[in-house]
Amino acid sequence: MKVAIFPRLLTKDNPYGNPYIQDFVKMLEHHGITVDNPPHKNPLLRILPIKTTCEAYIFHWIEDIPSAKYGLLQTSAALGLILWVKSKKRKVVYFLHNKRPHGTGHERTKKFMARFMMKHADLIVTHAREGIEVIRGQYPPAVTRTIFLHHPTKNRISNRDIPSNPESDLLIWGTITRYKGVLEFVRFTIRHHWDLRIKIIGRCASVELQEELEQVTKGHPYITFEDRNIPFEELETEIQKARFVLIPYAPESILSSGILMDSLSFGAQVIGPNVGSFKDYAQEPLINVFTFDSFSDIPSIVNQANKPLNINDYRTFLNSHDWNAFGKTFSQLIQQ
Repeated sequence: MKVAIFPRLLTKDNPYGNPYIQDFVKMLEHHGITVDNPPHKNPLLRILPIKTTCEAYIFHWIEDIPSAKYGLLQTSAALGLILWVKSKKRKVVYFLHNKRPHGTGHERTKKFMARFMMKHADLIVTHAREGIEVIRGQYPPAVTRTIFLHHPTKNRISNRDIPSNPESDLLIWGTITRYKGVLEFVRFTIRHHWDLRIKIIGRCASVELQEELEQVTKGHPYITFEDRNIPFEELETEIQKARFVLIPYAPESILSSGILMDSLSFGAQVIGPNVGSFKDYAQEPLINVFTFDSFSDIPSIVNQANKPLNINDYRTFLNSHDWNAFGKTFSQLIQQ
């Protein structure tokens, strides 16, 4: 079987493309499915010339196209491609990763794009049970074509000893953008005079955001901020030195999170908003995920969470939901 995947994007900052897409392609190829479109700096243009060769077209984050360069032109091309694919009885698969697209601008077009995909997709996959309710609210007829599959996991837990005296209470890591709520969280903690030890490591998406974070954290006795990317080799150590990883995302748009999954892959205890995958994983007995409804809930979670951390349970969970397990189910679904 041949498929095409959007987006297989190449950028100067990331010559290997999106890590999720990279793993997704490897998973498909492992299960005997050929991905026919190579990575490209404009992934949509790589799909259009091969539209006659594939049996299925798999779209991730396609509702974000309107914000891309020449976004409205690309949106028109994408809509035309999907209608052509449907006319030729080929399969369209849509992954719903977020309640609504991140970023600002072109809101009506993005909303139209998401609903268009819900209407025309033969299969919709969500990594959060709440995603099914999002579909129900936006295009109810698509619920019967929607399936929840756990976000694929990786087991990166080493055999190192976990420090008995953590250096920080909360670690926030990863690329920092407006929608992730990091600046709002920091301002909230300062306004309420928290004494939790907070460490932030992440490259800001804009100079303005970087300057704002540096201004509010400079000289603070409990908060440190490092504007840089953190490699996985160092991330493992930082997670071991923190009591919790905090993901302070705004709940309005998020369903699943790569930061959540990467943190769990190292055996982290995670605190996140009471939505999407966070809500699902808070019910999982093998891992320690805690949720908040507002920032004011976080100190009590930190101070009162008494669920023991069992690394063997983490390994069991991560191994049972890995890319291979996901691939077995997904490859069967698209070949039906």
